[in-house]
Amino acid sequence: MKRILIIEDERLSADRLKRLLSDVDDTLEVDGPLTSVEEVIDWLQRQDVPTYDLIFSDIRLKGHLVFEAFHEVMPQCQVVFTTAYDEYALTAFRHNAIDYLLKPVDFGELGNAIEKARLFTPHDAQPSSSVQGDDTSSLQATSSINRMAREMKCFRERILVSKGDELIPLRIADISFIRKEDNGVVAYDREGESFRLPLTMNDLEEQLNPEIFFRLNRQYIAHVDCIRKISFFFSSKLIVRLVGCDDEHIVVSKEKSAQFKQWLDR
Repeated sequence: MKRILIIEDERLSADRLKRLLSDVDDTLEVDGPLTSVEEVIDWLQRQDVPTYDLIFSDIRLKGHLVFEAFHEVMPQCQVVFTTAYDEYALTAFRHNAIDYLLKPVDFGELGNAIEKARLFTPHDAQPSSSVQGDDTSSLQATSSINRMAREMKCFRERILVSKGDELIPLRIADISFIRKEDNGVVAYDREGESFRLPLTMNDLEEQLNPEIFFRLNRQYIAHVDCIRKISFFFSSKLIVRLVGCDDEHIVVSKEKSAQFKQWLDR
């Protein structure tokens, strides 16, 4: 573990992180900070930048998310995300995240993140005589990361949507149901107002709390409190009617019916 890159748009946070890294290991070479999505993309695309062993990255950069940059250029090393917000944990682990630290970063947690990264850094691999031990350590680290991902899994609380010439933060708790329509994916709130969403049904199924929302079929996702009526249908299927929805024939397949009934009966 030699070279580290910092992505952070707050100078005080970047300076504090550098000091903490130096306290953890004063032999580390720390570059940065990069402060914007555009700067991150440009830096990671350059051919003359050094190879990094680890990146420490804030998530929100000047009104954007660093994930936008990583969609363009995926880092070739592990990433530790440092942020004041815990709502992006699930997305973080899809972008090479090995840890997710909430600000202000704790010195002990930072040290643990460095040690965890070393387990996954080829530069620090032991000689072949200790391969078995390394494999065990790597498996333990992988298990730890998977467990942490499950424990930290956060779900959306709001979606920023366009309404006319306005941007509105739509609260997830206010959504009655979501429907896939000809013009895209549309959410309906408790008052019957509709909002076109900038996400796919698959994205929403993954990002909404499964304790509260259920994917009825390819076209509908429903809030648990907005199930108005359930009727038996042929071949063990169900017909569901939703509060505020004009569709009286929402079919839940035989394969999903048991899961749906179990979801409701809690």
